[in-house]
Amino acid sequence: MIHVTLIGSQDRQVEEMLRVSGIDAVRATADAALLKPGDVVVVDVRGETGLPTLISAIKRQHQDVGIVILANKLEPALLLDAMRAGVNEVVAEPFDYDELGRVIQRIAGDRAHTEPGRVYGFVGGKGGVGTTTIAVNVATSLGSLIKPERALIVELQNAAGDATLFTGAEPRFSIVDALDNTHRLDQVFFRNLVTQIAPSTDLLASPERAATNGLDVHRIKQVIAFASTVYKHTVIDVARSDRSILDALDQLNSIFVVVNQELATVKSASRMAAMLRDRYGRDKVALVLSRSDRNADISQADVERATGCSVVHTFPSNYRVALQALNKGRPVALDNHNDLSASFRRFAHHLAGLRPARESGKSSGLFGRLTHSRS
Repeated sequence: MIHVTLIGSQDRQVEEMLRVSGIDAVRATADAALLKPGDVVVVDVRGETGLPTLISAIKRQHQDVGIVILANKLEPALLLDAMRAGVNEVVAEPFDYDELGRVIQRIAGDRAHTEPGRVYGFVGGKGGVGTTTIAVNVATSLGSLIKPERALIVELQNAAGDATLFTGAEPRFSIVDALDNTHRLDQVFFRNLVTQIAPSTDLLASPERAATNGLDVHRIKQVIAFASTVYKHTVIDVARSDRSILDALDQLNSIFVVVNQELATVKSASRMAAMLRDRYGRDKVALVLSRSDRNADISQADVERATGCSVVHTFPSNYRVALQALNKGRPVALDNHNDLSASFRRFAHHLAGLRPARESGKSSGLFGRLTHSRS
């Protein structure tokens, strides 16, 4: 049965007609609704001059709860405010109670079938290993796979991130704007903070200047959780040197430490991987190998032994292609005629649980467990 919480309505007919439709409708105070809103909250604003702040409070704490507004008439200002507050439907007098029941059933059904999107983090075993390159291009590849849905890359750094260089983006807002306004997060507000970098991929960039007090762990978690309700796939470029950021990754499905075949990087990646495994569990952490070189003195097997982690994907070394893409401000993954872009697409297929056209067999082992891939 669908459970509906009624707020502000003195109209007993609303409550009675919903119950006739098989909906459990219960009146509640604002405090009770905030604590336990049910499947859908119906707010009667007839006679009010605007939307109650309770709606925004409910959406902040219960992002998947549906909100229906009962109004005297469909005024443009009310519709705009409702959209910004995350309201699902505005119903005006005269009420068709059968239609109102169907609206509530549809919204409750959407909630029942909505799962949060998946979130992946990339953190460099050492600076300069290509973490941002991988994060930007994997996110771009994911976006191209899931149209009409979208992918997001979050540059989770206090300042001086390079994602804008790799994408040619000129963002007006940054991750700090999201963190400073967690109380205002809704889809409309969040969409205004991000910048489109590809047809189906958006960027939430780092700020140009460092935030004075750093980034707050609790607010980082709030933004990541909200992003997962808006985007099917979110890729996070994680700052490796900020412990507050490294402590805020609980909601990530997988964390990939980026490593290459240089001794200093392998040693640093070993420490990073150990710390992340201790904090988030062994099953959530794996390696990706950048600039793979079959002739290197340190082999892939050596990297795995030294770090205690499996390499789940290798990206080839193609300095010329990577440099050209950086100079153009265009992700490599948007071009189809080189081995590096093909490697990004293959990895994105695995993350999305899809099988590339030429690939046979099923994902298994550690990679399958990390990404829950399906075929």
